[in-house]
Amino acid sequence: MSSRARSTALLAAAMALCAGCSTLAHPSGDESSAPASRRAARPAATASTQPATVPAAAPSLPFSLARLQAATGLAARFAAAWDSWSWQQAPAAWLAALRPMAAASLGPALAQAAGTPAVLARRAAARQAATATATSASIRDLDPGSVTVTVTVAQVITSAAGTSQSTASLAVTVVPASGGWAVWDIEPASAGNS
Repeated sequence: MSSRARSTALLAAAMALCAGCSTLAHPSGDESSAPASRRAARPAATASTQPATVPAAAPSLPFSLARLQAATGLAARFAAAWDSWSWQQAPAAWLAALRPMAAASLGPALAQAAGTPAVLARRAAARQAATATATSASIRDLDPGSVTVTVTVAQVITSAAGTSQSTASLAVTVVPASGGWAVWDIEPASAGNS
């Protein structure tokens, strides 16, 4: 079997493997006892993964089912945290939620995204806060060095003008790190893998 045919077969097997993986929203912690001002300043980002069945081709995949589920779970948590923010939240607090899940090489890009003056000013002027929930996750690309997961995120934005909702599809690439995974890249799913 050629390497291209093997890669195609592995990707098809991984997609079948994770077809059973779904990321459904549920509260990740009880913040009902927290003061209202704290809840508004730190939006909840939630995600969980459901177990998947193992297809016949699973033994030839570069990662075990448990590792793939961990990869999709991390991608979903990261995407939800990425799209959760508040005008009352300092950029450092948003970064603190993302950095433990991210590869060190992603740090500079995260810091740049956190401190974009025009974005922060627009959020503050409108008193905007967003809470995101990962609603689904599926493996889009798989090789021995990385897994790219497409995550659908539902976002609720509250502001002085009211509440709005949106849905986005993000491509989150995770790489093996310290026995687990770390997020290496996040971008709109329509942008492809980079």
